[in-house]
Amino acid sequence: MSGKKLVVIGFDSISLSVLQEFVRRGALPTVARLMQEGCVTQTWPCFPMETGTNWACLATGASPWVTGCNMHVHLPGTPLDEQVYGFQGELCRAEQLWTTAQKAGKRAVVFDWSQSLPIRIQEGLIHAGEDGRPDNARNALQEVRAYTTHPRQPGPHVTQVAPVPCDWPNAPQGALCFELPIEPGPYSAFAQVRSLWALVLKGGDGYDRVAVYDAPAGQELWRVGLNEWSPWRLHPFVADGREVIGGLRGKLLRLSPDASHVHLYLSEIFDQSAFVQPESLLDELQAACGPFVNQCSRQQVVQGGASDIATYFEEQAYLARWWKHAAAHLLGRYDWDLFMLKWHGPDWTNHLTMYMIDERHPMYEPARADEGWAMWDELMGWGDEIVQTVMQVAGEDAVIALVSDHGGGTQLPGIDLRIDINGILEQHGWLKRKADGAVDWSQTQAYGYQHYVYINLQGREPNGIVASGAEYINLQEAIIEALLDTIDANGRHVFRIALPREDAGRLGVGGDRVGDVFWVPAKPHPLATVDKERFWLEHSRDETGTWDWPRLNTGNHLDDSYFVIAGPGIRRGYARPRPTLITSVAPTLATALGIPVPADADGTVLHEFFEG
Repeated sequence: MSGKKLVVIGFDSISLSVLQEFVRRGALPTVARLMQEGCVTQTWPCFPMETGTNWACLATGASPWVTGCNMHVHLPGTPLDEQVYGFQGELCRAEQLWTTAQKAGKRAVVFDWSQSLPIRIQEGLIHAGEDGRPDNARNALQEVRAYTTHPRQPGPHVTQVAPVPCDWPNAPQGALCFELPIEPGPYSAFAQVRSLWALVLKGGDGYDRVAVYDAPAGQELWRVGLNEWSPWRLHPFVADGREVIGGLRGKLLRLSPDASHVHLYLSEIFDQSAFVQPESLLDELQAACGPFVNQCSRQQVVQGGASDIATYFEEQAYLARWWKHAAAHLLGRYDWDLFMLKWHGPDWTNHLTMYMIDERHPMYEPARADEGWAMWDELMGWGDEIVQTVMQVAGEDAVIALVSDHGGGTQLPGIDLRIDINGILEQHGWLKRKADGAVDWSQTQAYGYQHYVYINLQGREPNGIVASGAEYINLQEAIIEALLDTIDANGRHVFRIALPREDAGRLGVGGDRVGDVFWVPAKPHPLATVDKERFWLEHSRDETGTWDWPRLNTGNHLDDSYFVIAGPGIRRGYARPRPTLITSVAPTLATALGIPVPADADGTVLHEFFEG
C-alpha cells in the first residue's frame, strides 16, 4: 500500500475546475498524466477559506478548531483589536505530517509550508523558505519596493524620490543622485537598515541609466538601462548594527531623458543566511539556485504602483524556478522520504490578473485576452515544471500528491463587496468610538475581526463590560439576528451564515481563539454582472489603473480545492464522485507513506484511493 517516497506539492488558490481548464489548455502535461493515472477529488476547504487556515488543515488533517490557525489569530487575554500573524509554527496546536513522519523514523524536506517554522524536531528535517506567509517575510530586510518621482500613492512598496544634482567627488558630469532608504516590513526581524544610494546618469540622448551605490561616493554595485534587470549582487547590508548579506537586484522601469520621471524597482532583499535549515546547506543551495527571495512579488506590489505586469511575471518566474532547482538539488543529494512544497504564485496572480481572462470584468480587453491567457499558461507551466522535476528525482517508486488550500475566482467591482463588520456593529450601538476614532472599550460591547464578532465579556477580555449569563446570551442572539437581517443596496442579504460559537463547531470552527459569533458572507448572485458602461462613467483609469499597471484587486477565494494522488499502491483512473473535506488529505497521505495518521487529525482516510 505504501510508496517508498511521498511527494506533496501545493498550488495555492487553484480550484479543481481551474486545474482542469489548464490541463485542457495543455499548460499542465505532467499534472494531466497524474490525474489520468491516479485518483482525483474535489476537496472542501475549512472556514475561513484562506491561506493561514487551510494549509494547516492540509498538513495536520485537523480542523481549525483543533489547529487554532487562521490568517490572523486573536490570542485569549489580549485586547480585542490585537491579532498576531497566523503563520508561526508555535501557533499550530496539531501535529503536522512531517513531524509524524520524523517520529516514524522518516526524513522530510519541507519548502515554505504554513506554520512550519520554528522546526519542532530538528533531526531528519530539511527546511527551505519561511513559514508559508504570503507577505511580510520575517527575514526580509525589505520587501519589494520602487523608488519613483511619481508615486501613485504612499504605501509599503513605494518610496517617493527627488533626484538632485550630485555633489559627490568625481561624480560623472550632469549626474543626479537620490537616497534609497531600505525599510523593513512590520513583521520583519530587522528594525533599521542602512540606505543605498543611486545616480541617474547621462548618455548621448539624455539620461538613460541608473547606478546603485552602497554609500554616497562609495562602491558602485550595478547599473541598469531602461527596462533592464541588473545582475544579482550579494551585498553586506548594515542592519541593526551588524552586517547581513542580502540579495540585491533591480530593474529600471521608467526614465525620461530629462530625468523628470524616474522609477527604479528593487526585488525583495532577503537575509541570505536564513533561508534553509540546517545552515550547512546555505552555500551549496545558493550556488545551485541563486539568491533566495521569499516573496518575489504579490498583488499589492503592482496595485500600489511599484511595478507593472511584465515585471511581476518575471519575478514569479524567478521564484518558481528557484523552488524547482532547490528541489532537484536537495532531493537528488540527500536521503528523504517525504517532500512537501507550497507554491503561492497562483494566489498572488489570481488576486492581480483575473481581469485579463474574465470577460465579465470591466477592465477585460478582448484584444489582449490571448496575451492574458498566455501569461497564465506560462505561470501554470512553471508549476508543472516543479512537479515534473520532483517526479524525475523521486523516481517511479514515489507516490505523488497535488493539493490546494482553496479556489480562486474573479472579484467583480460593485458586486463582490468587502463587509465592514465593525461599521454594522457601530450602527447598532454595540461598538462606540472616541472623538479620535479609537474604540472606546468602556462602552463597546462587541468588536469584529475577520469572520468573527467578539463580545467584550467581563472576566475574559481586558476591558470587558458585558456580564456573563443572560446579558451575554441576549447580546449574542441580537448580533446574530442583526447580521442575518442586514440587506445590501440590491436588496440581498449580506450574510449567508451567522452562528453562535457553540454551533459553529459543526463547521470545524471553535476553540478559544475564535469569536462569539461566526459569520460567512453571502456569495454574489450567480447571474450578477457589471454594467460596464455605467462603471466607466463612474470610474476613471486613475482609479482602476491600466491593463499593464492595474490598481484593482480582481481575484477572490472560492470554497473549492482539489486532491490528486498517483503512484504505487494507488488506485488508477479514479475520480471520486463527491467532494471530501480537506481534512481527509493528511490521513490519506500518511497511509500512502506507511506512517500513522497525524496524532490530532479529525479527518478520515480515503480508503477507496488505494488498491486492494
